[in-house]
Amino acid sequence: MKKRFLTLLALITLILVLGTTFVILNIEQAISSLDDLIGRYEKDRNCTRVLMEVKKVQHDGILHRTSGDTGNYEMLNRITALGKSAASCTSCHHPQPIADKIRSFSQKGVAFQDAMEKVVAHSDDPDHETMNVQAFVMGHELYDQGLTLFTKSSKQLTGETRVARYLAIKSKWLLYIITCSGLVMVIFTSFMLIRSFTRPLQSLLTATQKIKQGDFEYKVLGLKYEFGELANSFNAMSASLQTQMLQLQRNEQLVACGKIATTLAHEVRNPLAGIKAAMEVLSSESAVAQEDREILLQVVREVNRIEGLFTNMLEFARPKPPQLISVCLKEIIDRALLFTPSILNQEVTVCWDRENIPPTIIADPNHLYQVFLNLFLNATAAMPEGGTLSIVITADPVTETIAVTISDTGCGIEESLLDDVFKPFFTTKAKGSGLGLATCKTLIDLHHGSIVAGNSVTGGALFCITLPISGGTGNAS
Repeated sequence: MKKRFLTLLALITLILVLGTTFVILNIEQAISSLDDLIGRYEKDRNCTRVLMEVKKVQHDGILHRTSGDTGNYEMLNRITALGKSAASCTSCHHPQPIADKIRSFSQKGVAFQDAMEKVVAHSDDPDHETMNVQAFVMGHELYDQGLTLFTKSSKQLTGETRVARYLAIKSKWLLYIITCSGLVMVIFTSFMLIRSFTRPLQSLLTATQKIKQGDFEYKVLGLKYEFGELANSFNAMSASLQTQMLQLQRNEQLVACGKIATTLAHEVRNPLAGIKAAMEVLSSESAVAQEDREILLQVVREVNRIEGLFTNMLEFARPKPPQLISVCLKEIIDRALLFTPSILNQEVTVCWDRENIPPTIIADPNHLYQVFLNLFLNATAAMPEGGTLSIVITADPVTETIAVTISDTGCGIEESLLDDVFKPFFTTKAKGSGLGLATCKTLIDLHHGSIVAGNSVTGGALFCITLPISGGTGNAS
């Protein structure tokens, strides 16, 4: 987002710089045109002065011819001024056609000066009158030509003045447009910048309110750039918080289960032990009928089942800390398979590669035996008519973990129940306690491992256990 904002800012700056440069160039062009026009107006004024000088010289010549009242010295000064004014017209910056005519006008002005000087200098000459007439005619032609040039030059200057004025007005409006455009772009950029901050913040605020209400499934989606990274972190935090909340609930269940198990074990186990002993003594009496003996033995079996339930509850609520030693995983699995009745009776076929196993791992053998035995019993119970129990073991040298995948060919687990199978007292069996898988998860957690439930490709249940090869500590006890 920072790069995007900087790019937009650089683009706006570039547009403003280019626009300002264009306006400055237009203003400089307009100023240059105005300077040129001022100079040319000054030259046109000089041409007007030439025309006035021509008239004065002509007037002096007429007076000198008729009355002789005009002094020669003063008349010569006027003729000299006329020549200088005529010569100055050649420096005007006019287009080439007009410049050529001005040059011709200047040359005729010099010729007129020479003619008038001769008239003054040869006043006693017999041809003086003829010279005077010729000079007067020359001055009249010079005046007409100068007046024509002045008219054309004035028209041209008027047109160029309009062009210069147009450039000045154009520069002014361009400056207004650039200023207004810059203001609009700044307002638009500010609006987009504020919006790019407020919308993601509103999304994050909504997410925090959802989390506050307990909706840990809510995710922040659709954000980009830095806010996208923040949204991902927020989603990860929400998922972690959900996991911790579930773990807290599980711990609370463990505490409650521990209290119940302790109380029940204390209050019920002793009477049950007396009932069991009494039933065993009565069943051993020879005077008891066979039907009554069967009933007494059934009572003993039910007492044993209740005692087993209490034992499972105590093991689940107060599991013993793992005694980590170097163990052979193959031997533990073989022992658990040996005590699985359906496998022992060859009703279920076991499929696994005993060679692809690490030689040893650091773990508690009794805990692992209990986990595998529970999973094998559940798998064989899901295949009452026989099937295949598959065991796949893979080691990851990068993470230094080992994964044990156990699957069966039974009916599998409903998708809606996958999140509940590890909860205490959850069971789909008619006589199940619901503590088998919960105990498995507790024991695996004590090894800093994980257990995940799912369904295999063939449709049966699948459990994947991941354990650290070094027991999570790297040292064997």
